[in-house]
Amino acid sequence: MPLEKDLRRIAERAGVFAAEGEDVAGIVPAEPAGGLRLYVCAYGSEDETSWLVLDATGVPVSDRELVRDAVSIAALCEVAEAAAGVEPDSARMASPALLDELGAGAGPEVTEAVKGAAGTIEELVRDVERGYKRALS
Repeated sequence: MPLEKDLRRIAERAGVFAAEGEDVAGIVPAEPAGGLRLYVCAYGSEDETSWLVLDATGVPVSDRELVRDAVSIAALCEVAEAAAGVEPDSARMASPALLDELGAGAGPEVTEAVKGAAGTIEELVRDVERGYKRALS
């Protein structure tokens, strides 16, 4: 299934989990390892952000490590894209392969940016855990 069509399906599913006054603010598709497709969903309201990671079938993920892995690879790829000066034309899958591709194409700037963002990414992961819509195991 093309990624854009898949994202529309996941966006509909993500909307089911929005609380009153919340909107789905963004969805980042991620394959942290081995072809496991996950979707990092951000929800926004007037005063806060909450989070949910959905699997490929639209079911919320409760495994803490999977959530951490999905959020981390999504954030790493965004940092690498910014450092490489890449503006994706369409949806893309955040993955170790994309990270490698960006690093190979742009060189040391991407490596340094990713290294420099480690603390910020870890803080994002903690924010996601704190604002997660489900209990994590």
